[in-house]
Amino acid sequence: MNATEHAVPAAGVPVADVLDLAAQRIEAETGLAFAGTKRRQFDAALGRMAAALGLPGAAACASWLLAGPWDDARSALCARFLTIGETYFFREPRALDLVCDYARAHLARGEARPLRIWSAGCCTGEEPYSIAMALRRCVPRLARSGVTILATDLNDAFLDFAREGRYRRWSFRRTDPADLAAFFRPLADGRFEIDPQLREQIRFASLNLAGGAYPSAATGTLALDVVFCRNVLMYFGADQVKRVIARLRDCLVDGGWLVVNASEASTQLFTGFTPVYLDDAVFFRKDAPALAAAAPVVAAPAAAGPVAAPVAARVAPPAAVLVRRAEPAPAPSIVPAVAPHDPVMARVQALAGAGRGEEALQCLRRAVETEASSAPLQQSAALFALEQGDRVLARHCLRRLLFLEPDSALGHYLSALIEDAAGRRPRARSLLRDCGRLAADAELRGTVRQWLERLS
Repeated sequence: MNATEHAVPAAGVPVADVLDLAAQRIEAETGLAFAGTKRRQFDAALGRMAAALGLPGAAACASWLLAGPWDDARSALCARFLTIGETYFFREPRALDLVCDYARAHLARGEARPLRIWSAGCCTGEEPYSIAMALRRCVPRLARSGVTILATDLNDAFLDFAREGRYRRWSFRRTDPADLAAFFRPLADGRFEIDPQLREQIRFASLNLAGGAYPSAATGTLALDVVFCRNVLMYFGADQVKRVIARLRDCLVDGGWLVVNASEASTQLFTGFTPVYLDDAVFFRKDAPALAAAAPVVAAPAAAGPVAAPVAARVAPPAAVLVRRAEPAPAPSIVPAVAPHDPVMARVQALAGAGRGEEALQCLRRAVETEASSAPLQQSAALFALEQGDRVLARHCLRRLLFLEPDSALGHYLSALIEDAAGRRPRARSLLRDCGRLAADAELRGTVRQWLERLS
């Protein structure tokens, strides 16, 4: 590849147009999108790419990218300069808890097939190695042959680094290497090398999520139990994100889990999943085919400390209380179901279903002020606001609900969730105690007891 060929923009072509065309070609070839606020990052990255290639600037680099057929070398350079390699060990402890709980349930069912996990966008390998370490430490009964871990990335340089398995202290910035001594050995140059047996558990492979190589038995992306895809969707355009999520869903077994970054999560995108929200994570469980058209909502309390309680206790709160199901289910008297004929909520949910989430919230904000004395509306609005990630609106509605109905157990429960997520633990404990006193539902009382134990 000769980077000096076609490296100068054609005479008379504005630089901005050349950069635009390069961005369009990169998106078409790799899926990486740089519209809107990401455009400045793109221009700067092209400048760095140009320096590496010995070209005079971003426009020259753009012209080179536009010239001739696309090849693996161009893809590799784009992956190197247009993606960010930011990760560290045990970055997502709640998601690791989810994997360990799933593994325990897998063993309890006596399933013969191995547990199958995919770290999609694995960067330099800290995530898949953390998964392997968590399973070995927390589920010792799970044999090494009882789990397969696939780790893929677009950036081949990242994959080479991960395969080597040698890390500097910066990769341990949220952990102490001494705490992981069973999995690493120190090297003379100050780095730490991963246990070879642990390294053998991970299969590293190149895969572009914008391509069509999955789901496929050939790439090991069929019948997966858990897929990690964190900080990856942000690189794609809106249409590409929808296609990626749909394909990832096809990779999962029924009841399998997709883990994404909370900032990348929008319920409108995850059709066929049940979302579970925590303060610093979002999990999506693949629905069985009969429920694929539903868009249920689950609220779960955040854990009290850095080592979370078992996810099974968090992702299965009283279903009749906190989940709207596709099929009718009896609801306890303390939680009136959201009436489908309620014109306000019908309008709000229709807007959200059409992908107009912010407009739906604006409609809801007007409604809760117009009907300030309606406790059912304040409760429904609080649940919807939590689903959309608007804690300010949710807190406002819950305060009004508790003014109108001081004995609302659900109002106390959801308020405790918000207070705990904000770090106001004493207030959360007080609200939980009130909820436990007021709750008529035995499951809700049991959940409150467990949560109080974690907060104590």
